[in-house]
Amino acid sequence: MPQIAGMVNSAVARAEPAPTDPKLAREAAARLFRSVRAGRSWLRERSTAGQGSACVAMKPGNGDPPVFMIPGAPGSILQLAPIAGAMAGPMPVHAIRPRGIEAGETPCGTVPEMAAFAIAAMKSVRPAGPYYLVGYSAGGLVALEMAQRLTAAGERVPLLVLLDTNPSRAVWPLVCHAEILGRQALRAIWALCRRGPATLARRLRSLSGYLAASGVSGLKPLPLVPEGVGAASQRVHEASFNAGEAYRPSRYRGKVLIVQPREIPDLEPRRPAQVWRRYLADFEVRRVPGTHLGLVDDGAAAVAEAIGDCLNRCGDSQE
Repeated sequence: MPQIAGMVNSAVARAEPAPTDPKLAREAAARLFRSVRAGRSWLRERSTAGQGSACVAMKPGNGDPPVFMIPGAPGSILQLAPIAGAMAGPMPVHAIRPRGIEAGETPCGTVPEMAAFAIAAMKSVRPAGPYYLVGYSAGGLVALEMAQRLTAAGERVPLLVLLDTNPSRAVWPLVCHAEILGRQALRAIWALCRRGPATLARRLRSLSGYLAASGVSGLKPLPLVPEGVGAASQRVHEASFNAGEAYRPSRYRGKVLIVQPREIPDLEPRRPAQVWRRYLADFEVRRVPGTHLGLVDDGAAAVAEAIGDCLNRCGDSQE
């Protein structure tokens, strides 16, 4: 639906390097949550028209197996519309609204609960596979758990796509932490020599948050939720964050495409294979221009192209 993609482009955050300064990080998060409010308003309009299902059509198509997309932690399916609108294939595209984004709903508390809810919503549209799954950010963990459950039940999942998704830092391998900490040590020395103590202090605050999320410092990491955000959006985001921190993936043997932006924050792994090779048996990595937020905005066309290429190859292999 081209009109939906046009609405989203004005609501979703613009692509830019991920900030390390806490004030800039809060501003980036606020932009992210603005699309949640827009998405909730759009969903209410569709619900009035009798289309209030948790599985929402984002792009019409033919009778080919649809693509089902899971949004990131804030829960806004509207953020996914630029990608859905840019997908050139004939298959329909649906997005699954997480429980809790609507008034009166209680968010799911764990990734398995989120996956069970999403599978039920998906099966209300398509009772049997094959299923093509796409998860953005924290939604990738939900999509991974969905793929695990579906394949265990005998369903076919020809392709799982993770859009800049990582498991909890607590399960990253030591070599990954060592590389990140080494980079930060060099940057801290440079900041002290060139920029002074104030810049160094900002880097150290950012590093302390990383250590908390890694389980190294003993501190509990907190989700970044900007002020002024609606209660429902806060609940969904915090529930997704906490569920992701607690989730420990099991080994998945299906085909996986990992899409990573070229602009990566200082405290994120440069090589997804380091993090995912212990959990994924068959995966490939595609890098696209932009940032994490840019994947669902300026970079949507590149993301859609990467997904389309992999979908075509999956289709060719099944003929």
